[in-house]
Amino acid sequence: MIEQKLADSLNWTLLHVLIVIYEEGSVSAAANRLNITQSAVSQSLKKLEEKIESQLVIRNTKPLKLTPIGHYCLQVAQTVFTEITSIEAMKGSNSHLLEGEIKLLVASRIHNPKYNDFLVYFKKKYPNITLDLIVKSSKEILNDIKQKNPAIGICLGRHTPEILNQKLLFEQRFYLYCGYHHPLFSASNLSLNDLLQEDFIALVSEEIGDVLSPITLFKEANGLTGRVSAYTNNLDEAVRLIYTGYGIGALPDQFIAATYLESKLRRLPPKEGVADIPVHIFWHKHRMLSLIEAKFIEEIVEFDIAVNDPSKNE
Repeated sequence: MIEQKLADSLNWTLLHVLIVIYEEGSVSAAANRLNITQSAVSQSLKKLEEKIESQLVIRNTKPLKLTPIGHYCLQVAQTVFTEITSIEAMKGSNSHLLEGEIKLLVASRIHNPKYNDFLVYFKKKYPNITLDLIVKSSKEILNDIKQKNPAIGICLGRHTPEILNQKLLFEQRFYLYCGYHHPLFSASNLSLNDLLQEDFIALVSEEIGDVLSPITLFKEANGLTGRVSAYTNNLDEAVRLIYTGYGIGALPDQFIAATYLESKLRRLPPKEGVADIPVHIFWHKHRMLSLIEAKFIEEIVEFDIAVNDPSKNE
């Protein structure tokens, strides 16, 4: 009877406030997210502790920490949140189909046939789910996900913050290329030694420590010491500069296969390529996923995009 009395009288809003306090790490940050005053957040927390008859939050810590009973209440609150979002996802005339909107932050120029196949499969299986895709740089995507923005990220990532979950989707293999207007385009019997003094087009993210730094490490290890004649943060511009003869550069093979300039670019030694750059899916460990977000992550991971990547079979 005591347990039922609590269940009958407990306000879900109070549990939601506890989730936000935990996710944001402070009362003030929780107030900003909920668009209410700090006093209102503090009062809601006090009411919840009075209902539970236990202290749930350890004050004067940054970030705020939960007591053992506070952690248990958080788990209950997160379970309730998941169930409530499932109600939203399952509403509609076709109740057996999930529906709603998923915000995806996606790095530009990610090309992989199996990734395309997955999108076809997901659309057919969940026709009422809407994808809101926003293209950003990998660095911007990781920064956004770190802020607990309600989104899932698909991008490159070398040093992933501990607060993010990640799953490998596939790898993009990078090869060296020259363009139609470069002297090497029509040369015969090329070897890696023929590239040692050539000028390079470099992507900004090739800097040491960034997502494409394995390309720089490859060049250094193999004595490719030519000067960098141009930098860019855009693959399309890198292709343009390589095509027009400003220098040679590393590009993802699947991307080249999808560009109209494919016939005007020549793959250079070494035959096995320069580096495999992993593409991951990311989401925040401490942000509750909606049912359809969780389903998207589950489906894309189980789809196993990395299988039968043509660039792996050369």
